[in-house]
Amino acid sequence: MEKIKPFLFGWKTCDFKQYKEAYDLFGGCVSTHPNIISFLNRHLDEKLCFYIKKTGNVIKGAFFSLNNNDLIENVQTKYPVSYDEIIFPITTDAKLFLPIKSKRLSPIHKDNFLNTSYNPRLNKRKICLIKDSFSYKTRRNRSNEINKFKRAGGEIRSSSEFSAEELVNIYIDLYQKRWNYSHSEEQKQHLVEIYTELREHIFGNVLLINGKPCAYDFVLKADSPKWISFDAINGGYDAEYAHLSVGSVLMWVNIQEAKALCQQGGKTMRYSLGNPTFEYKSRWCETLQLGKVLF
Repeated sequence: MEKIKPFLFGWKTCDFKQYKEAYDLFGGCVSTHPNIISFLNRHLDEKLCFYIKKTGNVIKGAFFSLNNNDLIENVQTKYPVSYDEIIFPITTDAKLFLPIKSKRLSPIHKDNFLNTSYNPRLNKRKICLIKDSFSYKTRRNRSNEINKFKRAGGEIRSSSEFSAEELVNIYIDLYQKRWNYSHSEEQKQHLVEIYTELREHIFGNVLLINGKPCAYDFVLKADSPKWISFDAINGGYDAEYAHLSVGSVLMWVNIQEAKALCQQGGKTMRYSLGNPTFEYKSRWCETLQLGKVLF
């Protein structure tokens, strides 16, 4: 039944090229970007299935799945790509049935799919997106923290100045210092593959004290016609420099750079910190309800 559901709902199989055409028209998120999907298709044992919806020759939307039914949310165990919010390339006026299971549909799709619910009683999942604006007091505090950091020998450098291997080593080292977790050699290799093959999607800055990295967040970005998505997947910092608020400084400079990039292109910023798992996210973010496919 699950294998024929897409066709009962009016979807047709398509190839990757057609899926990319839909994404170029309507956009999506990091995890649904054609480059990310192409990367996963090269590295996963199971291949993705692509579907498209048309009215005549006009594309209304596209999606992909694994095993004709499930989203690939579980590949996080192998490749750390975020699936906290799913945005498929769907035209804004579409009224469709989505024939796959998910509890992480973006608020963007609230009026797109007829078989979904955004009722918090049916789905507890939410997404944390960075606020559009901050108070004068917050901006002043962040500016003071940056100045204090720099006076202590701090330096802010773009991630583009580092090689893929250097960034992975920085990330692994600072992640271990923050979370007391050591990546395996296999996990490190997977990160190197991401940083090498998806370099254009790597975003953000590295904080250093006297030339030594002290804070870094692993952030992936993806462009869409009307917005740019930024997924802050995880990160770390050296607790030795916690008195310099290096976590807040890094978050702030990354957000300001993301905002500037969006303003240059006349696009909306969708900067995600994932699920509301920590209290600090409420200070930085607006929390939005995610959707669930009902049948």
